Parts: sequence; structure tokens; C-alpha cells
Amino acid sequence: MVIWQVLGLGLAAMGVYSLYFAWQRKARSWPLVVAGWVLVLGSITSWSQTSGVDKGPALGVVAVILVALITIIAAAIKAPVKTRRTITPRQPQQSWQASVWHEGLSITASILAIAILALIAALASCTAMFMAGRAVGLEHTANLTLSMFAFPMAWAGLATFIGYSTSTFLRAAVLLGLAVVSAAIILVTMQGGG
Repeated sequence: MVIWQVLGLGLAAMGVYSLYFAWQRKARSWPLVVAGWVLVLGSITSWSQTSGVDKGPALGVVAVILVALITIIAAAIKAPVKTRRTITPRQPQQSWQASVWHEGLSITASILAIAILALIAALASCTAMFMAGRAVGLEHTANLTLSMFAFPMAWAGLATFIGYSTSTFLRAAVLLGLAVVSAAIILVTMQGGG
């Protein structure tokens, strides 16, 4: 069992460093990216040998995240500290201040709307995923783990999509489509379970 844990940690470290080196390059390096993800998958597979199919992959994901955090902390410590420029204060006009204040409120409202809409859509889709998994007989712990790991990914992905998409129609269609499909799956699985 200790051999699988050591192997899992080693694969996690190699995978994270491979992805880190791919990220540092100016040009995209697909071999490093693919190798990094294969090594991360190998680490999670190794961890599944230690604690079973349900708890092992969860331990593997935790190990990969800890290695990634250690890598980020090490990179932050080694990075040189940039000195701040001194900015000379200017006396802005009153109308300019009002415009900046209004623009700041508008941006804050947009960010909150994006975060809340994406949160609701991600929550609905992950709930539907959990209910569908339960309906098809997926083991409860595995189903819960998949849904829990899918939620932050879905939330981040949706928030990014909504924030960067230039088409209001496309944003509305994606959010409405996710809400309708999720609601339908939840209703069907609740009726089937009851």
C-alpha cells in the first residue's frame, strides 16, 4: 500500500510539474500538456489501489491539489518582488469622478450577475447530474464525489463563458437551456424515485 502512495505522489509531482512547464512556455507544448494530464490520471489510479475505488480517487485528487499548491507557493516565493511605481495624485473633475463611480457600479453589478447566474446554472446542472446518476444506479459515494468535483468546474466554466461571450442571445440560450434540461432531469428522476 505504501508503494502505491509513493508512486501516486511521484506521478502527481511529475504531472503537475509537466503542466507547470507547459504553462511557462510561450508557445503551446501539447506533448507536455498531454504528458502532464496522463501522469495526473496515473496518480489518481495509483491512489485508487490504496483505499478502494470510492475513496482512493478522492485521495488522489487531494494529493494532486496539494502538490499543485506546494508548486504554486514555491513559485511565488522564488518570484522577484516588483517595486511599485509612485503615482502622483491628480485632482480630477467632479464629472469625471461621477462617471468613474457609475462605471464601477455597473461593472460590479455585471460581475455579481455573472457569478449568481452561473452559480444557479451550475448548481442546477450538478444537481441534475447527481439525480441522474442515482437514477441509473451509480454508487452513492462515487456519484456524490463526481457531482461535488463537477460543481466548481461548471461554475467557473459558466462564469467565464458568460463573461467573455459577446452574444447576449447565446448567453441567454445556454443558461435557459441548462436550466430547462436540468429541471426536466430533476423532475423525471424525482417522479421515478417516488
